[in-house]
Amino acid sequence: MSMRVFCGPFQPSLEDAFVERVRRLAASRATFAVVAPSRRMAERLQRLLALERGLGLLGARFHTFHSLALEVVEEAGGFEEGVVADGLFHDKVIDAVLAARPRSKVSTRGLASAYRAGIRDLVDCGFEPRAYREDFEGLLADGAQKRRLQDVLEVQESYLRRLSEIGVVPPSGLTHAAAETVESGVCPALERYGELLYYGFYDLTGAQADFFSAVVKAHPVSVFFPYVKGHPAYRFAERFYDVKLHAGGASPVHLPPAHHTRALGPVLDALSRPGARAVLPSDAALAFISASGAEDESWAAAKEILRLRSGANPPDFSEIGIVARTLGPYRSRLPAVLRENAVPFSMEAGDPLLRHPIAKLCLGLLQFGRRDFPAADLLDIVESRYFRSERFEGGGSWRRLRSNWRRLIERVGVQGGWTQWEGMVARWAEEDLELFPRRVSEGLPGQAIAKEETALLWEFLKKLEAELRRGPETSWSLAAARARRLLEDNFSVEQGVPGFEAWSALLDAVDALAAFDRLSRKTSWEGFLDVLDEKFRSVELEPPAPCRGVRILDAMDARGESFRVLFILGLQEGVFPRQVREDPLIPDAVRAKLRDSAGYWIQPKLGGYDEERLLFQLLATSACEKVYCVHQRSDEDGKALVESLYLRELRQAAGQDVQDHMDRRVPRQPLVKLEELAREDPGLLAAKEVCLLQADRGEGEGGLFAPLSGHVPAFAFPRLFRDGLRSAARLNSPGELGPWDGLIREPREFLAKIDRQGLSPSALEEFRNCPFKTFASRLLGLKEVETPSRAGELDPREKGRLYHAVLERFYRALDAGGFWEDPEAVRWQTTLEACFTELLPWDGWRALGVYPVLWKAAQAAMRRHLLRVVEADIAALRLRGLRPRSFESELTAAVDGLRLQGKLDRIDWDVAGSAYRVVDYKTTFHQGRLENLVARLKQIQPPLYLELVESSDTAVPKGAQPLGADFFAIEDSKETTGHEAVQSFEAVSWRKLRPLLLDGLRGLREMMARGEFFITPQEGRGEACEYCPFGSLCRKSHGMTLRRAESSRLRVRFDLLREPEAAR
Repeated sequence: MSMRVFCGPFQPSLEDAFVERVRRLAASRATFAVVAPSRRMAERLQRLLALERGLGLLGARFHTFHSLALEVVEEAGGFEEGVVADGLFHDKVIDAVLAARPRSKVSTRGLASAYRAGIRDLVDCGFEPRAYREDFEGLLADGAQKRRLQDVLEVQESYLRRLSEIGVVPPSGLTHAAAETVESGVCPALERYGELLYYGFYDLTGAQADFFSAVVKAHPVSVFFPYVKGHPAYRFAERFYDVKLHAGGASPVHLPPAHHTRALGPVLDALSRPGARAVLPSDAALAFISASGAEDESWAAAKEILRLRSGANPPDFSEIGIVARTLGPYRSRLPAVLRENAVPFSMEAGDPLLRHPIAKLCLGLLQFGRRDFPAADLLDIVESRYFRSERFEGGGSWRRLRSNWRRLIERVGVQGGWTQWEGMVARWAEEDLELFPRRVSEGLPGQAIAKEETALLWEFLKKLEAELRRGPETSWSLAAARARRLLEDNFSVEQGVPGFEAWSALLDAVDALAAFDRLSRKTSWEGFLDVLDEKFRSVELEPPAPCRGVRILDAMDARGESFRVLFILGLQEGVFPRQVREDPLIPDAVRAKLRDSAGYWIQPKLGGYDEERLLFQLLATSACEKVYCVHQRSDEDGKALVESLYLRELRQAAGQDVQDHMDRRVPRQPLVKLEELAREDPGLLAAKEVCLLQADRGEGEGGLFAPLSGHVPAFAFPRLFRDGLRSAARLNSPGELGPWDGLIREPREFLAKIDRQGLSPSALEEFRNCPFKTFASRLLGLKEVETPSRAGELDPREKGRLYHAVLERFYRALDAGGFWEDPEAVRWQTTLEACFTELLPWDGWRALGVYPVLWKAAQAAMRRHLLRVVEADIAALRLRGLRPRSFESELTAAVDGLRLQGKLDRIDWDVAGSAYRVVDYKTTFHQGRLENLVARLKQIQPPLYLELVESSDTAVPKGAQPLGADFFAIEDSKETTGHEAVQSFEAVSWRKLRPLLLDGLRGLREMMARGEFFITPQEGRGEACEYCPFGSLCRKSHGMTLRRAESSRLRVRFDLLREPEAAR
């Protein structure tokens, strides 16, 4: 049969030749088929013929390669074996083969994705292990490449054998079967067509190439092939042209490019030819824009579209295209920017399923158990608009109930883990939870969460836990039914509600896994969820119905499209062209041997760079009036990026200066960007941008603020909005510290409180380390969220509390039992064990939300530490003649004009009441020698506690003299941490340092009175910033704020105050 081949660029050469051929076929009333490489291109050809050229489509049928193959096979009687088109199914077959390999080859599992891709290529090109053994084993010399190919062929053979056993063909099996049907000479499907018109492909898979060759031999065919002979940009298409189209005596018709109809004109011929230069038809035909990040790229494109629309002979929105190599970075940003600028658009690609909230919620629900029941996921589920709340609405408002559930979870501190839910929530199903116990203790009204409300939450959790429990292995279809039931029991999305399309798609994805019964009879719930997660990630929703707006496409979908004006975004290295990597298992040298010597149509991977160049050439050719090339000079974070090689080549081909030529550079600073646009073309400003500029300039509150206040929340308060902008400007100014740096008016309420209650050591140390932290925590009342460890470990704060409680109870018990009266008494271990067991029972993990095995380990370690510390303490007490007398004493006192307060863990004194010491318990203490720390005001507890005892009439016997203050670091020892377990601050040191310390404390109090709460960043290990919860509030990472804080006169004075020894 005859084959006509027409070669040239898509626009206008191939389009004109294609339209002319269709016109002739239509005139002869022949029935014909048009075969395109994608559904998208098939739709483009229908628009070209019907809408742009006015031709009727009667007698024409439009196909992709897949749909034509399906028609051929079905009309020939269909398949005996099943077709499973789901690529994930075949990936899992290969994974199962890899998992079953001998242990000596276990390393291959880490290359699963490479094996899948390599086997897919081998199957597509029809290369089988048997053919290799029989005919091509000598194709490669012995060595690593040959061994790797043999290894891949071994896996391929097992994969094909497994498919045969379960009655399934590979994805390319349908196309291979169609080729065999055509070659058999009996093909009813093709007989109805007078001619087949293949349009727009420049390469095919091996199976598609075989099918195409079979059709060419059996039926009249016209091929419209995007290829310009001798042009470097079309090198990727050259091999197919030489082998499949030109071989066998065919004489392709090379159509003239007609560059005069294209925006870039003769530059298209010079492009990709080093040293070639040409002149643009018009200086306005080509523009270059640089921006910072994808959002600024989108903004620049939107403003240029508005500029085009306001000019003479404006293009229709539908005649404008925005194309990127991949739409991933632009899926959310580009539509948002276009909407803000009132630019209609058609996003002609569907969103990934997991971009939709309902899909994330469903995956979160199904994985709730395997992720160990995180509290954040539960709150996301029950607070979702899609959650089926009707079962909880009998007792009152669902909104109030879910709000109380959140307050309960935050109050008890559940982070995740079934142990925490069981230990921290279940108990409150039996009794009400008071949220404000301190208020109640002071006689003020509190607020409780009723036990009935908690019981509803606990029953819901228990039901979920039972339904998500792993259970025995089951069939894929039963697992899919279980997953669907769970989703439909907990979520509901009605048609017409946002998210319905995603809801339907995810249910279809769940149902699709029932087909995996063919793969294996059984699966675990965990294995099912792993595959479902992959399935969800692979699903893309159908694109929205097209509208007459700017067309947004990726580079592959834009092949064959025609535009008046085109914006090409993302022209950075590594993006366009994309990074191409060689196959690690079947390298290009092996692929070349298979193709050139063995005759199998398999492409070298690094040929992908040639395809990238071809895609850019096709885009550059597709515009007939103007091309905008947009690239990111830096990303959103300011990291520099390298512009694409294609940009430099395009500038050179157009004879423009490579270094300096840039039509527009979008400023990175938002206000600078808007001010520049306002000067150049204020009519392009969006309404929100106009308001932003009005506020920044301090203009009146009229203008657009009032009409937009109902649509843009910030604009409802123009004065507040403008004041915020002014404050932001001040923040970026150098100079002395100001009100925005933590300098406030005299905090009278705070001062009254500390004068009434006293300053504690922790408050003074906190202010000494960072005044701003005191401002945030004690004046603003901000609190660090105290959450237990997600890993189910014992929280350090809880551990410290338990140490204190055990030691207090132990020493009280020793005193009550007369232990100290008997100098020979040594049996204290039984008492310690009794106290320990009472306060840390075997099931104490329940209330603390700690995993049982970790609780057991924590008990053992804490018991060991306590035994060591107590043994040493008792020996020291007997040696010094002291005994523990007072526990958890709360003392306040006025000392040299300062009101101080503190809670002392323990006070020891002798029998005569003549000497005493203060003891404070720490879990660990690694800060250095106490005396040095006290001298620098970094540790205020020891001297302050001695001051409190000395100022009290009742804390110790009258006339008792201080020995000092000791820190007991319970988990420290030379053997465990390398630090001493006991550190002492002697009374003699206290007396020596007392005048300096009191001066320092008075200075800190005077700073508080003056309202000086500025930041003092200290980023070193163990310094104030290391564990500070307010790091995101203090702006320490803001350059100008940090500069003011470090160079201020107040900072110099403060440093002298908190280092009194250094100042002296």
